[in-house]
Amino acid sequence: MEHKTYGVAKNGVTMKIELTEKEAQICSVLRGVSSFIAQERPELPIIESRIAGGWVRDKLLGNECHDLDVAINDMMGYEFATYVNKYLENQGVPTRSIAKIDSNPEKSKHLETATTKLFNQEVDFCNLRTEIYEEGSRIPSQVTFGTPSEDAYRRDTTINSLFYNINTGSVEDFTERGIPDLIKGCIRTPLAPFETFRDDPLRVIRCIRFSSRFNFEMVPELCEAAKHPEIKDALVNKISRERIGTEFDKMITGPFPHLSLQLIEQLGLYPVMMAPPADIKRGIVGEGATAVTAVGIVEWLCSQTQPLLPSSKDEKRTLVLTASVLPFLGVMAEQKKREVPAVQFVLRESIKTNNVDVNTVSTIFRGIEPLQVLAHKNSTEQVKRSELGMLIRDLGVLWQTAIKMTAVKELLDTHPTMIENNKEEHNIQLICQKYIALIQLAHTYGIENCYQWKHLVDGKRAAQVVGVKPGPVLTELLKIQMTWQLENPQGTKEECEKALEEYWKSK
Repeated sequence: MEHKTYGVAKNGVTMKIELTEKEAQICSVLRGVSSFIAQERPELPIIESRIAGGWVRDKLLGNECHDLDVAINDMMGYEFATYVNKYLENQGVPTRSIAKIDSNPEKSKHLETATTKLFNQEVDFCNLRTEIYEEGSRIPSQVTFGTPSEDAYRRDTTINSLFYNINTGSVEDFTERGIPDLIKGCIRTPLAPFETFRDDPLRVIRCIRFSSRFNFEMVPELCEAAKHPEIKDALVNKISRERIGTEFDKMITGPFPHLSLQLIEQLGLYPVMMAPPADIKRGIVGEGATAVTAVGIVEWLCSQTQPLLPSSKDEKRTLVLTASVLPFLGVMAEQKKREVPAVQFVLRESIKTNNVDVNTVSTIFRGIEPLQVLAHKNSTEQVKRSELGMLIRDLGVLWQTAIKMTAVKELLDTHPTMIENNKEEHNIQLICQKYIALIQLAHTYGIENCYQWKHLVDGKRAAQVVGVKPGPVLTELLKIQMTWQLENPQGTKEECEKALEEYWKSK
């Protein structure tokens, strides 16, 4: 079958809609449902179904997409979904339950959606709509049935405003800019960007995400609108931090996190997104440009060989996230009358990451300075097994990630322009080699998993050996004991007890 083409996208793909077998089955059913409704409800306008947004964009760019959002004219999504099941029952086809998701404007869910499965593919149904906003709110004051054109123009970008009309089997570009922008590689809003962003400031961040995801260029008028103080204020006052954090996480796990940070910084949004705590007690928050360069160095690491190469997608995300907040390294803030690392506030409150992320980044931050000292020392004389081992125990499972991040930090400090101007390749590799040597030394010593080791002598017995009551002193005894274990890998429990006794006597 000959497919209609829509030009060549920026990525070199000839744009056309090629349905998978399952998608073709779904479209066939939905066409049948439209005919079924026309028979059942002749008083209604012709009901058409359109696949909306991201699926159309991704298909045209040659990418698979499993998010099927179907927009319906002149009918609510749930009602249409019930007709889908009635039609299938008439055809003798088993049906699935329909989940109704009510509108929840506070959670950016502005209209009712129905979700069901067709041929084991999840499909969402909602009505075409138009939205009216009031001053000072990103939540529409009125959401009504809209035409396909009205629905297209209310979307965040032209490339997300495309429809695939299931009844006609063709792509519809009501803004007349969606397909040209896929060809040119542009990110623009269907309506004037300032009004678009003022209505819903989250769209600024979404534009950044799509720009970096597809390596498309944001048009100048969009950038100017995004920089406007009123839009920045609206981002702070109208958008929940959870929403900002969700978009940011999609950026740092996308294909071009460095570009994401560049755009955030260029638009002056770094201090908006990574809002610092109000009560800083020690240290100075660095510039957003620091985060941009650090993330660029992390991306550069991804092109290197082991052992500095991130070992997994999760580790890369951790490194990118840590690099993104590197301007807060060494900065302390007051919280509940005690000093805490400012980065914890940024992660927990500004971008609403989870506790795992907060603890992970805090641990890596804690390891950067001692790892720099150890790597420098090891470059002139091999560090002791216990020195490296005790630091590995402190950092736990993150010790190798922390070493990689420390390499990023030293490269940032010594070669801040290395991403744009990599003229000192030899010196850069010398720095990398310092940290590679530290990782290799841990493996040579056989202490790469020493953070899992148990003490030969438990705390209670250690206290008995030296003749003291259990208490705070146990921390010291256990530390001394583990240092001894690291230096004496073949040592026995009895030898360890004797070493503890001798240590205590010598105090």
